[in-house]
Amino acid sequence: MKLDGVFLRSLGIHLPPRMAAERAVELGLYEEEEFLDSGITGALVSDDVSVPDMAVLAARHAIERSGEPAAEVDYLVHAGGLWQGPEMWSPAGYFLRELGCGNIPALEIRQGCNGLLAGIEVAAGRFAVTDDCRTALITASGTANSPIVDRWRGGGPGVVLSDGASALMLSKRGGFAEVRAVNSMFVAELEGMHRGRESLFEPAVRRPIEATAMMLDFAEASNRPFADTSALIAKSQLEVINASLDEAGVTAPELARVIYVNLARHVVEYMVMRPLGLPLDRSCWDFGRQYGHLGASDQVVSLDHLLTTGQVGPGDHILLTGGAPGYAVTSAVITVVDRPSWLTD
Repeated sequence: MKLDGVFLRSLGIHLPPRMAAERAVELGLYEEEEFLDSGITGALVSDDVSVPDMAVLAARHAIERSGEPAAEVDYLVHAGGLWQGPEMWSPAGYFLRELGCGNIPALEIRQGCNGLLAGIEVAAGRFAVTDDCRTALITASGTANSPIVDRWRGGGPGVVLSDGASALMLSKRGGFAEVRAVNSMFVAELEGMHRGRESLFEPAVRRPIEATAMMLDFAEASNRPFADTSALIAKSQLEVINASLDEAGVTAPELARVIYVNLARHVVEYMVMRPLGLPLDRSCWDFGRQYGHLGASDQVVSLDHLLTTGQVGPGDHILLTGGAPGYAVTSAVITVVDRPSWLTD
């Protein structure tokens, strides 16, 4: 989807304290072999702030940086993954009340690690069909603090799960970067990769999430070797990336940076950087590996880092891309047009 006149006005993040991977190995929480193989050096652990409240903190950060009151927000999209609060409850209303946004349209997207990028696509679509929507707030929050989640082992090969939240303000009235294009796709034949042979009926007791076991179960049930699954994901990822690049009028060599999910080095190289013909140092892997996988917040946290450290500036093209169970792949191309107003010399 090619966009015109859609801008990023501000970003907000909330990052809990970090636990070093070496410490996790010492405590027997993480295998040393996996630590050395993945290159992920830590995880963020929130012991005293709930998932919805982390999103509120990130949203307040974004609103403060925008220079506009919360009452100016016309639309809210929340990207949630795993536990987001009590059953039969929607966090969207909680955010509107806590932030003072008023009684505006809001929704929750359940697309895992792709949720925030999907939120950009949804909000941009609303911008296109109504003049009453000029500013959208998109939030993402997640935690691995759950009795059914093992942050060091449960996410699958090359994945360390972290806690944290992010937010961005999308605007039709200008901002520091223009969103040039956004595209997404579901690879439906891989929906079972994160389901295995689990029943679709609600269990009496929730069992621990074991992503690796589900992937192996899917490989056996579908008679599809994991190598073939990985190749299909990489192919699909490149397809949506190329669609966004083409619509934005940007070539891969022109990208200043590529921001992908905070996964093991070999995964980032295989899924994105090698297919694009770009070196790993054009990605944000070296930064992201300090934090582990922040769910749908990886891309915004890395973008915030690039901006605040001056690694990108006006004229730079940046690719945001990711994948999530389902199997969903998404990509967006942005171009920095101005120095963010919240940055100080």
